[in-house]
Amino acid sequence: MTIFTQKEKFIFQFLIISVAVGLGVGTIRKTYFKPDYSSQIENEILEFESKSADIVLSDLNNFDAPLLKTDDIKHKITVKLIDINTAQKNDLLTLPKIGPVTAERIIRYRDDFGLFKSINDLVNVKGIGPKTLEKLKPFIKID
Repeated sequence: MTIFTQKEKFIFQFLIISVAVGLGVGTIRKTYFKPDYSSQIENEILEFESKSADIVLSDLNNFDAPLLKTDDIKHKITVKLIDINTAQKNDLLTLPKIGPVTAERIIRYRDDFGLFKSINDLVNVKGIGPKTLEKLKPFIKID
């Protein structure tokens, strides 16, 4: 009693041989026909050298605070304070906890009731409570 017919055996052998030939061809291609990237690398090196020649060494060494350690690099982060009386919607969207709807409400409140007299007046805007106001205070100002 046979499990496979003669045609099924032939197809099975054909698939095994096809897979073996494919693996063999792939191995030969990876081994003997590697792409040559040396000219591309040389072009990138030349491009880097030409661009880096424009950088003045004194500009690289010009910094305000001396570093305490040679491997200690500290980035300066500057925060631009946003005046809530003059800010546009895009500026308000950069604030934490302020989405498009709340930004529209701030602008509408400003148009309806006039300029904010203090930062604490923001709690009168729907959607801004005391917790949100505390998170906003480091990023906003009133001129």
